Amino acid sequence: MELVHDFTVPVPADEAWEVLTDVQRIVTCMPGASVTKVDGDAFEGGMKIKLGPIGMNFTGQGTFLEKDADAKTAVIQAKGRDAKGNGGAQATVTAALSGSNGTTSVHVVTDLNVSGKAGQFGGGVLKDVSNRMLTQFADNLAAQLTSDGQRTEPAPTPDAAARTAAPAAAAASGPEDSGLDLGALLFGSESTRRTAKTAGALIAGIAFGFLWGKTRVLERQLRNA
Repeated sequence: MELVHDFTVPVPADEAWEVLTDVQRIVTCMPGASVTKVDGDAFEGGMKIKLGPIGMNFTGQGTFLEKDADAKTAVIQAKGRDAKGNGGAQATVTAALSGSNGTTSVHVVTDLNVSGKAGQFGGGVLKDVSNRMLTQFADNLAAQLTSDGQRTEPAPTPDAAARTAAPAAAAASGPEDSGLDLGALLFGSESTRRTAKTAGALIAGIAFGFLWGKTRVLERQLRNA
């Protein structure tokens, strides 16, 4: 199954590259995601997913297959699996980054294969969930970049700092281990909600392929530019 995603971040390409090559920073934009190991072209990570009171844990790994520093495109192969063996996903991801007029466009094409119970889900559900998940990621990334830009402005007066202190603290708060809320993404038909737990491997596969895969793509491009 092929999934195509595009989004734009409000900074020039060079600045977007710097952020997207910082694994520990970029992973904070994907709820529930974590990076456990990076070794050259190989990487490992995990993802926590929740569905109401139910928590699920996934592990995954991937490797860098191809790169073209001039064209700024690369290919990553990644896979993720439910810790209990209920299903898994493999993804081959082609990513490209381009800048224009002070913004950066990101284009990602994912060739996704699923196995186990995750295969019960049709293409329509998978595409809808992946779109919502990556929209959430892009929104978090844009908010982070905008916040960084605001911090480069002149320091506010003491009164202004006091007025803005409380909202800033609230924006940064939130449970560290809450995980990706699968129920919020899958709020469609009752049949979808009943079988939502099996979609976890699909979500994990997309996340590994998109998030860590593209991060390693951009890091390798930057090193070889």
